[in-house]
Amino acid sequence: MKLLLLGAGVIGGEGMRVLQHLLDLDLEGLPKEVELTIADLNVDRAQELADSLDGYKKVTAMQLDITDTDNLTEVAKDFDLVLNAVGPFVRFGVPTLKAVIASGTNYIDVCDEGDTTEDLLDLFDEAKEAGVTALINMGQAPGILNLQAKYIADKLDEVDTLKVVWHSGPPNVDLVRGTDLEESMQYIFDFEDDVTGEKFIEFSPACWDHLVHSATGQIPIWKDGKRAMVEAFDSGEYFDFSGDIGRVPVYLFGHPEPITLPRYIDIKDYSACLGTLKSDPAIRKAARGHEDPVHPPVEPDAPLYEMPDAWKDLGAFQGQAAIAEGTEDGKRVRYTSRWLQSVFDRGVYAYGGNPIGIYLMYKHKDNFPKGVFAPEGLIDTEEFFNVLVKLTNSMHDWDMSFEELLPIQREVLE
Repeated sequence: MKLLLLGAGVIGGEGMRVLQHLLDLDLEGLPKEVELTIADLNVDRAQELADSLDGYKKVTAMQLDITDTDNLTEVAKDFDLVLNAVGPFVRFGVPTLKAVIASGTNYIDVCDEGDTTEDLLDLFDEAKEAGVTALINMGQAPGILNLQAKYIADKLDEVDTLKVVWHSGPPNVDLVRGTDLEESMQYIFDFEDDVTGEKFIEFSPACWDHLVHSATGQIPIWKDGKRAMVEAFDSGEYFDFSGDIGRVPVYLFGHPEPITLPRYIDIKDYSACLGTLKSDPAIRKAARGHEDPVHPPVEPDAPLYEMPDAWKDLGAFQGQAAIAEGTEDGKRVRYTSRWLQSVFDRGVYAYGGNPIGIYLMYKHKDNFPKGVFAPEGLIDTEEFFNVLVKLTNSMHDWDMSFEELLPIQREVLE
């Protein structure tokens, strides 16, 4: 397989490191050899990343300005698959996808902006006519989170509400002192524990721009069975992640999931994305002009959910979850799927979505339909999570089952 990576930044680079591990697994339909080309406007950065990767048949770097869309089309023609990791997608998403569609090459990206997602989905007919399969939103959240939502929604006979939530917090670096993970976890701690946002901006200016953009103005949700607009990041609720993270407030956030989930799942009433970070006050100040939420949620008086014993002492510090409510066998039921990041994580949590997406795009290249799809509209959830469990256990030398790694909580509500 000839793979073209657009963007030599953190998302693309770490994704390629995880892909190296995935290629060593005993999986049906894996490409026997992968030739990777890393394209970036900064060719030195592309070369630095290329020099750090050794799990591919061949790795090369090239200078490429993706805003020269005619040239991008010509370059993409020589590849089997293009991974777009260039943000912010509100600026680069649509023209890049259009250029790749014109090349006739299949496409995958990690777009995490709601308004851009709508524009990308509008290219469905264009991609179909060109014989191209384009998988968008295939990152952590959106990406893995969409598939968590689809997995539990499929358990219900009728879905009334389908929410997704995420939390990003600083890791407990003391758990990895003296190991090869100490430096990377200290780096994450420094910017995740920064309430001013200054270190976050230094770490990833594109991510900061995305967060501010997604917390600004009104955002789309799904309400009363149709699209609605609400003010971003000023109201929310509490959610239980588990022990080391605990119960945290999460706020309405402009993300793709409430746009794509109702496209593939019949949601009768409500769907929204809610999230929170340590730097919430700085983000809200930049996006909305004030630090505190206008409508702060009220913490419930209820026992705290606890993850399975396999998570004990793993130092979970980030998490995401999907919550589906509806009817099952005549009963009112709530399903919750949780996925946490351990301080010992080596990249699967944040960067495992697009490598698994690349593998499945290659495996099913002759069978996947043509057009533009979000993950839940294209990927089989059981197949995806089987690979995710194998990859996670392999990279960390764990022995977790699916039920331990991504536990499903079932509650009968009446």
